[in-house]
Amino acid sequence: MSAGGGATTVTAHGGAHSVVAGTIHGGLGNNYYQVSSVAPPTDKFTYARRCLASGQATTARELMGEVVVHLGHSTRVWFHWLLAFFSQRTSSEFSAEEREVYAEALRRIDTLPRNQWSAGIDVIRGLVAAGDGSAEREAATTVDLLLELDLLDGAHRAGILRHLERVLLGSVKDELWQREVDQAADDQFTGHREERLWKFFEPDPARPRTRQVRPADDSAAGLALFLAAVATVAVGVLGWLALQRDDTSVLVALPTALLAAGLAVANGGAWRQATTVHGAARTRQARSSAGAVARSGGFTDRVDGFYRQYADKYAPGGAARVAWLIRVREPIARLRDELCEVYREQRSDADAVKWLVRFQVRELRRQWDTGALSEPRRRPVRLSVQVITVTGVMIAVLGVLWAAQAAGRQSLPQTAGTFLVFVAAGWVAAILGVRIGAENRRFAAEEALRQQRQTAAWFEFQRWERRLSDRPTDMEMGRWLDCDRRLLVQQALTAYQLQWSDIRAYASIEARAEGSRRARVKNGPWRYTSYKVLIFLLTADGVRQITVELNSVRAAARQWERTNYRYDAVAAVRVRPRGDANEFQLFLVNGTDIEVAVTESGQAAVDEDPGVLADAAKDATGLRNTLFVLEGVAAEGRSWWGGPAYRRAS
Repeated sequence: MSAGGGATTVTAHGGAHSVVAGTIHGGLGNNYYQVSSVAPPTDKFTYARRCLASGQATTARELMGEVVVHLGHSTRVWFHWLLAFFSQRTSSEFSAEEREVYAEALRRIDTLPRNQWSAGIDVIRGLVAAGDGSAEREAATTVDLLLELDLLDGAHRAGILRHLERVLLGSVKDELWQREVDQAADDQFTGHREERLWKFFEPDPARPRTRQVRPADDSAAGLALFLAAVATVAVGVLGWLALQRDDTSVLVALPTALLAAGLAVANGGAWRQATTVHGAARTRQARSSAGAVARSGGFTDRVDGFYRQYADKYAPGGAARVAWLIRVREPIARLRDELCEVYREQRSDADAVKWLVRFQVRELRRQWDTGALSEPRRRPVRLSVQVITVTGVMIAVLGVLWAAQAAGRQSLPQTAGTFLVFVAAGWVAAILGVRIGAENRRFAAEEALRQQRQTAAWFEFQRWERRLSDRPTDMEMGRWLDCDRRLLVQQALTAYQLQWSDIRAYASIEARAEGSRRARVKNGPWRYTSYKVLIFLLTADGVRQITVELNSVRAAARQWERTNYRYDAVAAVRVRPRGDANEFQLFLVNGTDIEVAVTESGQAAVDEDPGVLADAAKDATGLRNTLFVLEGVAAEGRSWWGGPAYRRAS
C-alpha cells in the first residue's frame, strides 16, 4: 500500500490485547541468564556471551564492559566485546564518547600478543573502517578483506556476519550481506529445528497425581466384634444346656453353624460390594454429567478445554464420532473433576497437566477400540458367592435351631432368653460384618485400580519427560529467529528489486501474533510460536515497509503486506504502554497510522532482574533499534543519516 489519500489505520495487534498464558522455564537447566553481581569475571563473561548469542545485545554490552576491566589481557574477551559493541546498532547510533571508547579499545588491543583471536579482531576493524570510509580502509581492498574473513574459524565468521550487519557500508556491503543470507539459510533449520522448536513452548510436566481412595468405613467394627462375642456366648450357653441332657450332637452342630455363619458373612460382603459398586457408578455418572461451572480463563476452564480438544482429536471418524462424544462425556467429566481437585490446591499451571489430559483421553480411545468402554451396568455376582452365602445362612440357622430345641428340653425359660439374645446380637453383628466386609473389599479394589492408573500415568510422565529432554535453549531460539529475520529481509529486497547497498538503514519489529503461545527462560525474552514481523527499509526514495506473519515452528511466512511512503510523510513515532506491552505507533501526515503491540517482559519473578528483562524484551523485539531509526526519520527526514547523529532518549 502506498501512502496517500484518505486516513487509514494499519494495525498489527500483538499480545497486549488479550490475556496470554506463558511458560517460564526454571530449574538448573534454564538458569544460564542468571549470574550474581559478585560473580567472578569469568562467569560474567560466559553470561555475556550467552546474552549475545540470544540477541540480548544491551545486556551483553553492559556485562562486557565490566568483564574487560578484569580480563582486558584476553584477546578472546576483546573479540566478543567488539561483537557486543556493534551488535544491533547502526553507524549513526554511536556518539562521540562511544567512538572514543572504541578507539581506546583498539589501542589496548594493539598492546596484546597475537593469537587465534587476533585475526577475527582484524577483520572486525577492517569492516568497521570500510563503513567509516577512513584512510585505514584504503590500505585493504575489498577482496583482501573478504579473503581474511573466509580464513576465519566458522563460528568466528558467523558471529561477525551476524553482529556487524547494521554497521557495514561501502562496496563490501552487498558481498557480506549475501554471505549473511547464505549463512542464515544454512543455519535456519540446524539442530533439528522442526523436531525440537515446539518443545520450547511446552512446560515441564507436572508429576502425575490421583485422588486418594476413600478409606474403608470400619467405625462400627468394635460394636460388631462385641455383638459377635455376645452371640457366640449365647451359642455356648445353648450348647451347655444341651450337653446337660447328654445330647452330644451339638458338639458338631454348633461349630458347624458358627463356621457357616462366618463364611456367609464374608461372602455376603463380596455380594454387597458388587451391588454397591454398581450403584456408586450410577451416582457418579449422574453427578459428573451435571457438569461444573468454571470461571472463564481459570484452571478448571482451561483443563475443561483441554479435555474437549483431545476428545475431538481422538474421536473416530464417521457415524461413530457422535457415539464416542456422547459416551466419553461422563468419564471425561469424572476425570476432569478428579484432576482439578488434586492439582488446583498446589497452584499448578494448567499447561503442566495437559500431557495427563491427553494421556487419559487416549486411554479412553483405547478402551473404546477394545470394547472396554461401555455403559455402567449391573455386574453379575459370582454363583459361588451366592451359593456359599445362602448355604451358610441356612446351615447356621439349622445348627442353632437344633441346639435350641435340645437346650429347651433342659430349661425352656433359660433357652428362650438365650435364643433371643443370640438372634438380636447375631443379626446386628451379621449386618455390620457384611457392611464392613463390603467396605474393605471396595477399598482394596479401588486402591488397586488407583495404583494401576498411577503406574500407567507415571510411565507416560517419564516418556513425555524424555520427549522434552532435548528442548532447545534460548540461544538457539534467538539464532533461529535471527535467521528468519535475515531471510525475510532478503525476500523484501527481492520483492522491491533492491540491492543491500540501496538500503541506508533498516529496522524490524518482531511482535507476538494473535493467538500464539509464548515461553521464556529466567531473565530471558519472550519467544512466540508465531510472530507479526514489520520490516522498515530506508532507501534514497523513502521507506519500504513489509508486514508478514511468521510461523516460527515451521519457519513459514504468510500474509505479506507492502507499504511505501516518503520520508516527509512520517509525522511522528510513539511508544505507548498498554497492559504488559508497549504499543508502537507510526503516524503519517496523510492520516495513516501503523500500530503494533510489542509484548514486553511482564512481571519479574523474585529471582529475576526487571532491568535485564526490559532490555531483553526491547532487543528481542527490535523495538530499541526501530525507535532509533524511525524517530530519526521523523525528526530529520531523509537527511537523517547524513546529518548529526540522532541521540535516542534513554
